[in-house]
Amino acid sequence: MNEFVQFTIEQWREKRDKAFCTHNLNLEEVYAKGEFDSLPAECLIAICYVDAFACVQAKIEESK
Repeated sequence: MNEFVQFTIEQWREKRDKAFCTHNLNLEEVYAKGEFDSLPAECLIAICYVDAFACVQAKIEESK
């Protein structure tokens, strides 16, 4: 299960990075400033999926 979650995180990170590049946005700046409400939908969706699967991964690790 953890391997699937890690794979999914990597896939969504790639989509996130591509979306940020497409929209000429700096990921680190967005996270540092917390300016998520002004992001294009594809960037925000990718961030949300990365964060959601990272939470799932943390719970899996915690339960071991």
